[in-house]
Amino acid sequence: MTKKTMGSVALVASTAVVATSVALAAPASADRNTTLNAGNGTVGVNQVLTATYVSPNATTSCDDEPGAISFDFKVNKGPDLGTVGGSCTPVTDGSRTPVATWTASMNWTPTSNGSFTLKVDAIEQELGGNPTVGSAEKRVSIAAAKPSGAPSKPQNLKVTGVSTNTVSLNWNAPSSQGGSAISGYIVQWSGPTSGQVTVQATNANIGTLSAGSTYTFSVSAANAQGWSDWASVTQNTANAPTPPPVQQQALAGPSWTGGGPKVKSGKWKTFNDTANLDTNAGHEARLSATNRSSSVKSVSFRYDGDRAQVRAVLKPGARSGSFTLVESSPAYPGFTAMRVTRVIKVVK
Repeated sequence: MTKKTMGSVALVASTAVVATSVALAAPASADRNTTLNAGNGTVGVNQVLTATYVSPNATTSCDDEPGAISFDFKVNKGPDLGTVGGSCTPVTDGSRTPVATWTASMNWTPTSNGSFTLKVDAIEQELGGNPTVGSAEKRVSIAAAKPSGAPSKPQNLKVTGVSTNTVSLNWNAPSSQGGSAISGYIVQWSGPTSGQVTVQATNANIGTLSAGSTYTFSVSAANAQGWSDWASVTQNTANAPTPPPVQQQALAGPSWTGGGPKVKSGKWKTFNDTANLDTNAGHEARLSATNRSSSVKSVSFRYDGDRAQVRAVLKPGARSGSFTLVESSPAYPGFTAMRVTRVIKVVK
């Protein structure tokens, strides 16, 4: 048998998805008539590896090749991908020496990302001794598969503040944003009242809630492809504080009672001669006159120190009349409003 010259092998890898972020590596080694080419790929995406061996001995009809060429594909320091029989195509290099090209293809689906060395051996089974007639290697980089679809749900949703009508929420971004960037978060709540808001940050203050009530709050992350699953938490709002008791406001000192005294027309009469008009709320009562009879011309009030005085004047010719004296004080915090009335007679 005539001694064979070591031939050449080429390996070509193609994929439907090419990781543009990884540069194409040059062949690590190849013998003179052996080439090996392989493209970069993506985890989980099939690549078609194509090997080529150029024989210097075959005629233009492939008849002078002693035996058929097969190709053994493997990952260096990894699995053997298998052996595939080659197909011969007779060609000429443009000189008196004809050549023939053997090719074969192998499918490879990377299961992890990283940098790998692919190797192919061209094997001629009828040769004695070592049947390998050519080999080549190629370094390729495999990128992680890019996620697609909606993001995963927000993480670590928790309540950071509670009042009678507001609950503050905080959460972390999803572990995966899906096939596109996070565009915002949808926050929903349900209970005695319900609603929904959209926020950009990973926190929200939900107001206008009912005091002392149970609410469920849910948060979903959104991107251009959809919404994530919901993360939820349940929280009670705070109870409303108990208002202080309301006291009845009353005059602190003595006052006229019953029908009240008579007053002489045109004379000042001391209304309280032992105490002022302070109320138990610490404010002074106000005096006014209503329901004056037609015979009463006017009613006036004045203060002499802590004493209040009243003066009523009858119309000319009238001998008597009456009016209603009103003591009043508006409501103050913790005290109701006060209003006390009594009828005062006016005589000549």
